[in-house]
Order: sequence, then structure tokens, then C-alpha cells
Amino acid sequence: MAHYNFDTEATAKKHFIKAMEDKYGKEWGSNQQSDDIQATTAKYLRLGTAQNPRKMEMAKIGAEIQKKRGLQAYDPMLHLAGIPLGQRQLTPYTLGGTDIVCDGDDLHYVNNAAMQQEWDDIRRTCVVGMDLAHETLEKRLGKEVTPETINYYLEVLNHAMPGGAIVQEHMVETHPAMVDDCYVKVFTGDDSLKDELDPQFVIDIDKMFRPDHAAQIKASIGKSSFQAVHIPTVVSRTADGGQTSRWMAMQVGMSFISAYHMCAGEAAVADLAFTAKHAGLVEMSEMLPARRARGPNEPGGLSFGHMCDIVQTSRKFRDDPCKIALETCAAAMMLYDQIWLGGYMSGGVGFTMYATAAYTNNTVDDNLYADTEYGWDKYGLEVAKNVAPSIDVIRDIGTWGALYGLELYENYPTALEDHFGGSQRATVISTATGAAVAIATGNSNAGLSGWYLSMYLHKEAHGRLGFFGYDLQDQCGATNVFSYQSDEGLLAEMRGANYPNYAMNVGHQGGYTTVCTGGYTGRGDGFAINPLVKTCFADDLMNFDFVEVRECFGKGALREFDRCAGERAFVIPAK
Repeated sequence: MAHYNFDTEATAKKHFIKAMEDKYGKEWGSNQQSDDIQATTAKYLRLGTAQNPRKMEMAKIGAEIQKKRGLQAYDPMLHLAGIPLGQRQLTPYTLGGTDIVCDGDDLHYVNNAAMQQEWDDIRRTCVVGMDLAHETLEKRLGKEVTPETINYYLEVLNHAMPGGAIVQEHMVETHPAMVDDCYVKVFTGDDSLKDELDPQFVIDIDKMFRPDHAAQIKASIGKSSFQAVHIPTVVSRTADGGQTSRWMAMQVGMSFISAYHMCAGEAAVADLAFTAKHAGLVEMSEMLPARRARGPNEPGGLSFGHMCDIVQTSRKFRDDPCKIALETCAAAMMLYDQIWLGGYMSGGVGFTMYATAAYTNNTVDDNLYADTEYGWDKYGLEVAKNVAPSIDVIRDIGTWGALYGLELYENYPTALEDHFGGSQRATVISTATGAAVAIATGNSNAGLSGWYLSMYLHKEAHGRLGFFGYDLQDQCGATNVFSYQSDEGLLAEMRGANYPNYAMNVGHQGGYTTVCTGGYTGRGDGFAINPLVKTCFADDLMNFDFVEVRECFGKGALREFDRCAGERAFVIPAK
């Protein structure tokens, strides 16, 4: 198992071609389909589900479940009244930027533990400031706050946050084996304070980021200090994202009471609670309006900028903005398309196929490296050396990128077969084109303009983009890219899944996030919009690897992802 840093379009092209050959020209499972994919004719064996070991496994277990419970369960022969999937070749997928090949079914988030853990780690996380609480302790209660008292408070808090009793007698507690993923660390831009704190509790910005990024992040944070809080996965799974800040605030309040020897009922406790729940709180996503009916820390309120900062690839691959954009693309496509639109919003099972087009088989990789190289070569650019955004630049790179993507489908028909829907192709081409414009200009809104131009050109070439209604946002979006209005125009990093006209179309939201990534990585910056979020996730204790996202998904598909949290095995009978 390996992951690659392509660096150039030529390398990306090589891996794209190999992925197509693996997908259509090699045996997979018990399928004996081994035609030359360059041939003009092919013989299809029509093996149905028998060609695919995963489908056969599913059919076998479905039959066992049906027998055990005496009630109909999964049966592939019920598809289309007896015409099962697999009338043509059931093809595998190569995770982009890796050598991992897997079944499509194993990229459904229900079947992929890594995908679940990505969302778990986001939903269970929040950041809360320490300064307001320290001011309350010092000015209202006359308590002394020192590095020693902070260290003791963090000891107490890391006992209490998972669910340990800290103040009141006769309290039940959570078992440590059920909440071993829960912890709290702190970070600050103040080196003198950092050096006085116990290293076990510190996210050391200087160690986790390259020097230029560390300096930028520390300057943005200043002397303030913050807590990076990750509540137990099992808690946020049982409740929802809105539980994250409430669970955090309860344990933070109790820990202050215990560590600073306060009376639980005194008035200052209310100030500490208000700070933790509201005044000092940074959540990963905002609460949605009533018609969406979701609290904070749910996918629909997660801004594209925060999603960019959650992904950590930029810490290790600063000089390859395409690599950073591609890993962010995978994380965002999975969350926004597969879980938010495919689960929360529609309840469907087909959304996986729209998302996988953007992070498998190295197709976006090839397009993005090619588009970026064109812009860099044409204007003499590199990371942190940008061309000023203008209509001419956007038209130039956007047109070249759209035509390159369209010609890729013409030159490699297997790519057209892989991306069987117009909406997949529209997403793939525009994601690469928009991100390349953003990388060249360092401007995410210029990247959005490149996205919309690509859509116009794509429709001109193919006569359509996607299914009915898919075209809406791509034909009206260009009008608000540079028009800041309350309901439509907004900085791309501050838009999100519930932004007007973005709310219910597959493949777009992860693509917009990729464009935003291009903006900050093209500038060579250490973060997209929020240094607190970027620093919070710069932590090797996180269960999900936010640096190598696609490799993580691949491990999940192969059933090799072993950093799962929130499991109930400890408190149920062994099987």
C-alpha cells in the first residue's frame, strides 16, 4: 500500500492510464473479462453478481440474515425484477494518489470505517478560548492563574471530559474503554506560555507546521490561548453535533470548579458557562435554519473554508498545491455528497458514485496538474507567486482547462465509461479548472469564476451538464461571484453546503471546497480562513489521518483502517 505525490501532469497521466487499465482491462474477482481496452469491440460475459466477490459475500450474508430472522433481506436478484447488477463488467476503483484498488461498494460510507471516522472526528470537535475564563477567575474571584494552575486544570479536564466525575459525589461515570478517543489539548501563539506548559497537553505549532506557516498562524492567534476539544465519538454518534459544545461546556465548567477550588453555586460559574457555551466557542459548523432542522456541528453548516482548514495536507506538501487540493477534494466530496446530500438530505444510496468520480482513478489529478502547469508556465508562476486575478486570466486558464478535460474524455473513452453521468463529468472538469485558476491567482472567487466558465463551455460542447435541474446553479452562479450580497455573494471560503443555490446538487460542494483550497495553497498560506481550526486538527492523536485522506479511504475499503472510535464491543457479548 503506497501513496504518491505526483508533482507533474506527466506522472498523473501515467497513473490515470494505469487506473483505467486496471478498471477495464484486468481481471477483477472471478470476472474473466480481459479484453484489450484499446480494441474497437469487446465481448461482455454478463456474469451478473457472480463476477464480484464482494457482491457474492453480500448475497450470502443477506440469505443468512433472511433465514435467521424469517424476513426478507438483501437479495441481488430483486434488482430490476430479476436482472441483477453486473450485466456488464463490475469494475473496481483506484483511490487517487495511491495504489489501492477496491470495490465500489466499499466506498459507501456505511461500508467504510475510515469515512465514518472522518465525520466523527469533525462532528465531535470544537475550540474554546481560555482567556475569558482566566479573566473571570482573576478579576471576579481573585484567583491566581499560572502555568502550574493551567497544567493542573488540564489534568483534571482530561479526566473529566471523557465522563469522569470531578465535583459531585454519587455520580456515575463513563468507562474509559468506551471513550478512549476523547481528550483536550491547548495551543497558543505565545511561546513563553507554551514553554511553561506540560508538553503532553500542547499542540506545538512550531513542531506541527513548517516555519513560514507556523509564523503566520502564531501571528494570527497572538498571545491568546485555546483548547482543542474532542468529545467521545460514541457521544456525538448517540446524540448529534449540537451535543459537542454542551458536553464540552459541562466538563470545562466542572473542571474549573475543581481545579481552582470554587464553590459550585457561586455567580462566577455562570460566566464560565457562558464563555464555554457561547463567548469563547468556535464550532466546526453553524446551526442551520429550521427548514433544514440541524444543530451546529452538522455537515450542512460546515463552511468550505473550515473544511479546507480541517484537512492537514498543506502541513507536509506546501509546494504541491495540487496534492493539497486533491486530498481536500476527497474529504469534502465524501462528507458533503455521500453523508450530507446522500444521507441527511435525500436518504438515497446513489450519491457515492457522484463523489467517487472526484477522488478515484486519478482523473481529477490528471486534469488539475495539467491545468495548473498551463497557468504556471504561461504566467511564470509558482507557489506564493501569483498573477493578479482578471477576466482575461480567468478566461485563459478556464478555457484551456475545460477543453483539456473535455478532450480527456474523447481521447480515453474508458474515462467516459467510468464517469457515466454528465453531472460527474461536469464536476470533474470544473473542479480541476476552478482550482487551477485559484492556484494561479491565489484567489478563490476567481477560481469560482473559472468553475462557472468551465460549466458554460462544457454545456456548449455536450449540450447538457447533468440531470434535470443540475444546471441551475452553474448557470446563475457567475453573477454573484464578485457581488457581495447578504443572500448570494460571499467570499468562497465563507460559503457552505446550505448557501443559496448550493443546497441540493451532487458533486458541487466538494468541488467548491477544492477551489477554495487552491486559493490559499496558491498563495502559499498556512491556512484558508481560520488558524484555530487549522491548528486544532494538527494533531497526530486524531483517529482519522487528515493528511492522507484518500489513503485512509482506501484502508477503510480494504477493511484495514484500525483507528476506529465509538465502538461498543467492550460492553457487548463477544461473538
